[in-house]
Amino acid sequence: MRRDHDPRQAARVSLVKHRGSSATKVQQERVEYVGADDGLPTAVMQVAGVRRQVKLDSGARFTVAGTDWMQYGDRVERAAPVDYVEGIRGFLLDVVGVWRFELQSVFGETIGVEACIVQGCTDEFLLGVDFMRTRGATMDFENSEVRYSKGGRSVVIPFRTYDGVGRGRIAVVRMARRAQLGKCAVTPIEVAVTAKDGERGLFIPTQHTGAVMLAPTVTIVRNGKALVPAINANGEDSRLPAKKELGKWVPLDGDVTLLQMSGELRRDRVNAWLEELGESSDEPLENENEVNIGVDDQGSKQLIVKLLRVYRRLTADTGDCPPATALATEHHIDTGDAAPIMLKRRRQAQSEDAVIETNVRKMLAAGVIKEGDGAWGFPVVLVKKKDGEIRFCVDYRALNKVTRKDVYPLPRIDETLEALGGVLLFSTLDLKAGYWQIKMAAKDQEKTAFTTKQGLYEFVRMPFGLTNAPSTFQRMMNSALRGLTWVTCLVYLDDIIVYTKGGIERHVVELACVLERLAEAGLTLKLKKCVFATRRMEHLGHELSSDGVRPLERLVAAVREFPQPRDDVEVKRFVHLAGYYRRFIEGFGAIMAPMTNLLRKSVEWEWTEAQQTAFEYVKEVLTTKPLLIYPDFRLPFRVVTDASITGLGACLMQDQGHGWQPVAYASKVPTL
Repeated sequence: MRRDHDPRQAARVSLVKHRGSSATKVQQERVEYVGADDGLPTAVMQVAGVRRQVKLDSGARFTVAGTDWMQYGDRVERAAPVDYVEGIRGFLLDVVGVWRFELQSVFGETIGVEACIVQGCTDEFLLGVDFMRTRGATMDFENSEVRYSKGGRSVVIPFRTYDGVGRGRIAVVRMARRAQLGKCAVTPIEVAVTAKDGERGLFIPTQHTGAVMLAPTVTIVRNGKALVPAINANGEDSRLPAKKELGKWVPLDGDVTLLQMSGELRRDRVNAWLEELGESSDEPLENENEVNIGVDDQGSKQLIVKLLRVYRRLTADTGDCPPATALATEHHIDTGDAAPIMLKRRRQAQSEDAVIETNVRKMLAAGVIKEGDGAWGFPVVLVKKKDGEIRFCVDYRALNKVTRKDVYPLPRIDETLEALGGVLLFSTLDLKAGYWQIKMAAKDQEKTAFTTKQGLYEFVRMPFGLTNAPSTFQRMMNSALRGLTWVTCLVYLDDIIVYTKGGIERHVVELACVLERLAEAGLTLKLKKCVFATRRMEHLGHELSSDGVRPLERLVAAVREFPQPRDDVEVKRFVHLAGYYRRFIEGFGAIMAPMTNLLRKSVEWEWTEAQQTAFEYVKEVLTTKPLLIYPDFRLPFRVVTDASITGLGACLMQDQGHGWQPVAYASKVPTL
């Protein structure tokens, strides 16, 4: 007989077993309908490929499921222990039989369960005492899990409780599966969280995981899993076993008072970890006065100093030439079947000969060069730098023409800048004589030979001026920092940026990962050119901060102080100089059109008011040091376009909570 009832109302029911004409109440237990806020512990299980909620009721004698669950299981040919479910208002719900279900936990373990199917109970599923008793399972509310042993293995079913208005309470976070963490790497690990799909929450690490450092992270649950970055600061591979408890999950719509914490690694833990990492963390560096730290507070500075003391071998005084890298990297010069080239030595002034002799003597003593006896030779060129210092160079242009080109790519500057959105702290690392830390292949050393008054010399280490030297160097750096680039650091030749979207404690740990890799590769840093834990830095002609990207002041000054061009050569210099910052100037192509037209062979040179206006406008715009924000690829973009007969323009914009701001400008002058 059908009874009318409100499915939204929690029904306190009795399971009734008919024996003859009398009805005997077997056990009272609580059964809820969909969305009922009963506060029962809830697990998320997978059945027939579908994720469903399963409630755990230690006060219910039998396991009960609604008719909606029949599609996921198979009927068992045995009598149900009860025939009816009696509601608190007196209505009866039929028990239509017993079904068996194969449930799968978030850890991939299959759990067979038999349940009484109750007519009208919709899609509820309650695991009762029968499930617990037959398996000898325990329900641990402190760790929010049901645990029992099966075949010598521990089976864990994580659960979560809800408050009176349906908000999830704090849940325990565990490893979803075993993870292998590479040495000195940042690896996203998959964790199991009992939460609804799409729910955002704060992961707070609470368990000690040795050399593996976990930081508080806001993340989203997908299919019962979430990703949390794990930093293995150890010099060896590490493992995190499946089901290992890592911390807690706080729903962002839950107890927000917990979010008032700093959201960072605890300083005392980082300090203790540094002390474990190296015994020399308290012994001062010989050149500690050269350490440049951007943050002001002494506690943060001390963390950086302690870290550098641990990795003192990276900054040790090695004379003019640091040791060669421990990586199997050598520079090769593939000239195919080209004949050896020997160019005549250029005559130098007596003062220049003295400079050459001094440099040769230093390089011989440092092991950078050796005396040569081959068939190749190229002239020395002395280049005067802006500070007046003379740079020793070799003119390898003839060699480069016959060298097979290595097209290993250098990072794009725009992609490098775009990766820094949300960064709060930077550290910049500079290698000491970076090229000299790479050996020349023995068979190609003679091709690097240069001639002087004293004789013929060839390089044992990779010199400047070779066409493929940047490719070899970038390949070596990418190999040394593989797994960390684009995650914790960016590398452009010998310029390394370590960046952190968090506080000083996390920055120290991520910086340690990079330093460990550099030490492992046998590389050496030039300490006085490194900057640690700064909020503002220079990189490839740009000024970077947490706000965004600006043109670098000294390069802007070069544009601002550029004299009015007198011929097409000077126009070309100015166009190239200003063009480096074209992404900062709206409609750059159309604005500069009067000047670029002068570079056409068919156009006669004439400096008019149109050229002067463009010249002065570009100077004025760059002088204001316009700001471009970093793109946030989680948010939508807006493209604003403009077109006319003189040019095409576009602006990529984004609203990150402060109104629509420019990310980049693009422009082009059509060819008519």
